[in-house]
Amino acid sequence: MSFAIFDIETRIDKALIREVMYPHEDLADEEAYQRFRQQLVDEREGRSDFIPVAFHIPVTIVIGNVTSNRILTSVETLCEESYSEEGIVREFWRRVERFPGTLVTFNGRNFDLPVLELQALRYGCQAPRYFNEKYGHRYRYSEDGHYDLLDFLTNAGAHRLRGGFHLLTKLIGLPGKTWMNGAKIQRLWEEGQLAQVQMYCRQDVIQTYGLFLRIELMRGRLTPQAYQAALQAAAPFLQELHNPLETTSRAAFDAMAPPLAGAEADERPQAADS
Repeated sequence: MSFAIFDIETRIDKALIREVMYPHEDLADEEAYQRFRQQLVDEREGRSDFIPVAFHIPVTIVIGNVTSNRILTSVETLCEESYSEEGIVREFWRRVERFPGTLVTFNGRNFDLPVLELQALRYGCQAPRYFNEKYGHRYRYSEDGHYDLLDFLTNAGAHRLRGGFHLLTKLIGLPGKTWMNGAKIQRLWEEGQLAQVQMYCRQDVIQTYGLFLRIELMRGRLTPQAYQAALQAAAPFLQELHNPLETTSRAAFDAMAPPLAGAEADERPQAADS
């Protein structure tokens, strides 16, 4: 079975916030957005101003194509340079409907897929296989259609993993989120820095692939030899993790490969020093 590792970056639909949250007030879109952010901060006692998923619009989707042997063969970008915002969503669902393998995400069950499902509703995208299969992509306790790495590592949400993606990628020797995070995407999009948004999304997908490999090794679904072969094949993609603001050494990538234990090669993977 093949795999498609994907991640999305989004902008906020400020007009929708104004229409839904403040329909009877004379507010500009930006005023409504800022008021809603502050309202969320107050409601959450200062912990977060994260906007609910219903108000997110995808501006970039990156897909890493992985073979049944866990080899990353390509990383594709669906973005506004090639598609409209509606076109990005339609192309994603078109691909999902014809893809016979497993979708792989990090926290995709809580963010990426809910956003994309609501956008399918907005644009009238048809995805009958995705939405109608009883034990398919939307069934939480099956990995056949959708393999959410965060769900797996937290035992379907049984515990909270503080530090999230950054912690886990640092744990296995990858750079993590060193120069960017999702909170900056809105500003970059408004400034027209789409290349930066796309680069960040690509790097997230490549690092998600690295995490996917390590989990597959941990679960015994890859031998240590196959794991190292997959890392070697992914070397050109790993080089994309160069931090544009700092120099990232190749040693960070090499740290992902635990040494083989001789002919038996059955040792558990060792976490890299961070």
